[in-house]
Amino acid sequence: MVSKAQLRILAWLNKHPESLETSWDVTREISLPGIAEGLGVVRSALNIPLSKLEHSNLIFKRMAHVVGGGSRRRQIYHITPKGRLHLEENDTDFSKHQTAVEIVGNPPIINEILGREKEREKCLEILNEKSLLVSGMPGIGKSAFVLSLCQELAQQKTVRWAVADQFSDYHSIISTWYLDELLPNDIESICLKLQNNDDILVIDDVNLVSQRHIDSLQELIEKLCISSKVRLILISRESSGLFKDLSNFKLDALDLASCCAMLGEHTDISDRENIVKSLGNHPLALKLYQPEYNVPESSSNVIEYVDNVVLNGLSEKQKLLISNLSLEPVMMEAKNSIIAEEIDFFDEQNLVRWGGDHFFELQSLIRNVSRSKMSEDERKAVHKMLAEHWRIQESNGAKENYFYHLSHSNMSNFISQLSEQINSLEDFDTAALATIVNDSIYLNGTEKDLVYLESQIAQQRFEPAIIRKNLEHLNGDELLEMQFVLAQLEGRTEDCESMLDDVLHNKTALEKARILILLASQTLEDRLPSTSVSKKVEQKIENYLKQIELKEIGQERQSIIVAIS
Repeated sequence: MVSKAQLRILAWLNKHPESLETSWDVTREISLPGIAEGLGVVRSALNIPLSKLEHSNLIFKRMAHVVGGGSRRRQIYHITPKGRLHLEENDTDFSKHQTAVEIVGNPPIINEILGREKEREKCLEILNEKSLLVSGMPGIGKSAFVLSLCQELAQQKTVRWAVADQFSDYHSIISTWYLDELLPNDIESICLKLQNNDDILVIDDVNLVSQRHIDSLQELIEKLCISSKVRLILISRESSGLFKDLSNFKLDALDLASCCAMLGEHTDISDRENIVKSLGNHPLALKLYQPEYNVPESSSNVIEYVDNVVLNGLSEKQKLLISNLSLEPVMMEAKNSIIAEEIDFFDEQNLVRWGGDHFFELQSLIRNVSRSKMSEDERKAVHKMLAEHWRIQESNGAKENYFYHLSHSNMSNFISQLSEQINSLEDFDTAALATIVNDSIYLNGTEKDLVYLESQIAQQRFEPAIIRKNLEHLNGDELLEMQFVLAQLEGRTEDCESMLDDVLHNKTALEKARILILLASQTLEDRLPSTSVSKKVEQKIENYLKQIELKEIGQERQSIIVAIS
């Protein structure tokens, strides 16, 4: 007799094609951590069901390389032809293939969650009327819960999912929602474009968005709520007063029966209930549980349990790696991380969470506990070490991670190095740099060099409000330059003309060329659409371009010639 738990495993494995059976590189979803995550259970709950399925020749296991999971081969599982046939013939819901629903973006890979039926009904009712903010403590299951909502909503509507982080701005979130679709850059135009759209738009971890970008994201959300048919679902660690147009729903602890189901069927129900109650019905605490652990006597402090039991069982080297990893700002590719060689162990212990097959970060509960134990000097030393680590990496995001850690370990070096690269901002994620510099201003005060850097980044991002705010903290040439830039961004060409000679006075030939080309381009673009270039405009452009001193420009000369042409 195949149990319910075994049928769920078969149904999960049945989603994956037979072609994987001979592949060297396989998805994490058919490893033990991936199966447990997909089914929403504790990993130890799978041991007996997997053994019985294997003994019955319904599944088989082998060793393979898990994509993004380190270099060491791991044990993975496949359903056999006999297993597929058994699932097909079994007269239960497990034999019926669920209607495939696609969620656009980067949702978590979870097949189902246990419990939460009443909460789901309540939230679906709310979404009939307005947008929703789901809040709750770290690890309580917010993302999994919202995913279960979206799997139902996706039967009738398009659901788009974006995960926010410390470096996110509204541009990156929109890009994740709408992938390669061409959408405007400014908020007003985006809302106009989406006004008849009835998509479900999700932002996970919205609480991580930095102070630098939260105002513009808040503006986007408010205007979408007012002017379009979309429904937004925000997921946040705490309820926020920022999003007043959304209905707040706080997700509390999971019910006792569902928590017991997470622990599997092989343990006596009274023992499972004791474990659940001692861990406060907290889903992540249960997923971190191992049979050999001593559970706390009361549920009053899950954080204490994580610190004294979960982390205490690690080696000193592993504890150090966890501390190092806790200071990383965003998800990263496993192969480029500081714990690349240990990633499979941390994954098997459920200490990390994944954003797809390749990107991961510490579980938020683990990260918070680890960070809280570090002194300022210890943090600075770790940031210094991580800066050196990312300095020599060549992966996407490595430069931004490097500057993040440099800003927390060597401010003067950070300012000088970023200043040297400020004319190559197209090579960077400017949302990340804007966050890093703004955080540095918050920690170090309105130091002129930092404010100037922030203004230069704002110029690249077409954010005149940031520059206008910063003018009072600048003086001399930097003030004049930013007044000129602000006039450019706001289309005040006469003001630009009056300041031009003073702005060019102390600039290098290359800097002059860039300013003059920008003015020439702006003059050309400012004419009415579908009109030919007038003689006056032509003379004005020619006057700008003839001031460019090509002979004085070094290795950048060719790019300037291309820009002129």
